[in-house]
Amino acid sequence: MNTIQDWLSSATGWRWASLLFQSPTSSTKEELQELADELPEEFSQRAKELSAIALDEWETEFHRVLGPAGCPACESSYEENVLAGRGPLLAEIAGFYQAFAYRPESATRETPDHLTTELSFLSYLALKVAYAMHEERAQEQQIAEAAYWRFLQVHPLFWLERFCERVGQTDSPFYRAGVDWLAKWTQRQMQLAPAQA
Repeated sequence: MNTIQDWLSSATGWRWASLLFQSPTSSTKEELQELADELPEEFSQRAKELSAIALDEWETEFHRVLGPAGCPACESSYEENVLAGRGPLLAEIAGFYQAFAYRPESATRETPDHLTTELSFLSYLALKVAYAMHEERAQEQQIAEAAYWRFLQVHPLFWLERFCERVGQTDSPFYRAGVDWLAKWTQRQMQLAPAQA
């Protein structure tokens, strides 16, 4: 990604995806609909369709598919070395957040390794890169950009495919379409990655 617009687009997409997998509220739905208009054309139409779901239907699907008895939406649930515990993983993720003064929205009440929190952090980092580019702060841009690609590869990419597969096997047309959108968005982001990322 070479331009401010590329990074703003990235921030919008990750933010939209993070909202899609949060516990639904009327304000979340409103923001989803607003952001869908700002997405790149090849992602916007499907995002608009998903954003149009009735709030009560979305709430039902969320609790059924991603609730306590549903598909786990935390990175630590996909950690193969469960004997090591969640502590080191959560500490590493929290270190990223702390380094960039990122404070997850308290309204989501999710753990640091929850899908919505990780995707929201990617959005936050993409905004930091765009801002640094706009202000011509090359060092800040390089630091935020390196953290963006590192976090994406080490954390969401580590488990996102397995999460998408699990949700894709459910009987929820809404979330199956949502993980399909997310998988395609992630693939597009990786196509834009610099060669050394």
